[in-house]
Amino acid sequence: RLYDFIRADTHGEAKEDRLYFLALSPTLYEGTVHALGDAGMLDETNGVRRLVVEKPFGTDLESARLLNEAIHTRANEHQLFRIDHYLGKDTVQNLIVFRFGNTIFEPLWNRNYIDHVQISVLEDLDVGDRAAYYEHSGVLRDMFQSHLLQLLALAAMEPPATNHADSLRNEKAKVLSAIRRPTPQQAAENSVRGQYRGYRQLDGVSQASSTATYAALRLFIDNWRWQGVPFYLRSGKALRQKYTEVAIQFREPPHRIFDDEDTSGLVPNMLRIVIQPNEAIRLTIDNKKPGPRLQAEAQELEYKFPMGMRDAYERLLLDAVAGDASLISRADEFYLSFAIEDPYTQAWETELAAQLYPYQPGTWGPNAADQFIAPDRYWSNPVN
Repeated sequence: RLYDFIRADTHGEAKEDRLYFLALSPTLYEGTVHALGDAGMLDETNGVRRLVVEKPFGTDLESARLLNEAIHTRANEHQLFRIDHYLGKDTVQNLIVFRFGNTIFEPLWNRNYIDHVQISVLEDLDVGDRAAYYEHSGVLRDMFQSHLLQLLALAAMEPPATNHADSLRNEKAKVLSAIRRPTPQQAAENSVRGQYRGYRQLDGVSQASSTATYAALRLFIDNWRWQGVPFYLRSGKALRQKYTEVAIQFREPPHRIFDDEDTSGLVPNMLRIVIQPNEAIRLTIDNKKPGPRLQAEAQELEYKFPMGMRDAYERLLLDAVAGDASLISRADEFYLSFAIEDPYTQAWETELAAQLYPYQPGTWGPNAADQFIAPDRYWSNPVN
């Protein structure tokens, strides 16, 4: 019917571009693309033909490869737009401008000045009516393999030669390939997982379910810029507040010149790039407290993005129409993301099988996550 509609609309002659957004279950991607290809609807003789798909694109590295190969029997890589709506947000794209458009920050963006990086995608809603899907995906496949690793890539990549698609995606792929691949035991030591109380009572969820609804990972990037700097990634359901940010904590000064009683209000400098709910950039600095004594206190400089900005999906779909793939994930990025995720999935099925920490809905997650980042560090949680 779609084929007949398009033929009637164009009279079989007009040269028009077509974009197909597969708003379908990922299990239907392969069959749908094959049907489109067999009907000649992906042939670009009379105009551009593009396919738009969303996550999940496979469930592990092997399934992602097989799905990609199956789609490539009917469509070329340049026709396939794998979108992640997080990359359509202005604050996410601003990571590129903020880093490479300001000389004040880029010289500090390395292991010499940065203590650690936190990337948080926190959700206040529970699983709801997605329990059947969530039982098979869990928080790793639902959030880490796509959203969090893409945010990490933008925060940690090297400067691209240009802002064109291939330059940006080449640098993202390079930094993803440099992320350390742990053994199952190392993956267990560098992760914490939890499940909110009440999850097992949902329809479609086993009473003995070991599916994680919360996870925190510690990753390391083995390259010149980031060697030894931990990247903490966390995400979860049924938490206190919906909140997404990239937080850069800088190192403390090598020597404090103030007396201890005058430094009680000092904190390490932290740059927070808040992606949702209210997009903003915040920089915590130490400043003199008003008064006669030379006492310090932490203060925050803030820039709030204007309300009413273009919707993330709108931006990505317009890019797909225009053929701009700079915010679109390439096949090698997907493969690398799964290669990073898989050791943790395997560890949770073996070394960490018994360590599933419960947490109360409306909190920031299991207490074990606080112990995981302690004693010298703490999670960057919103005040309100």
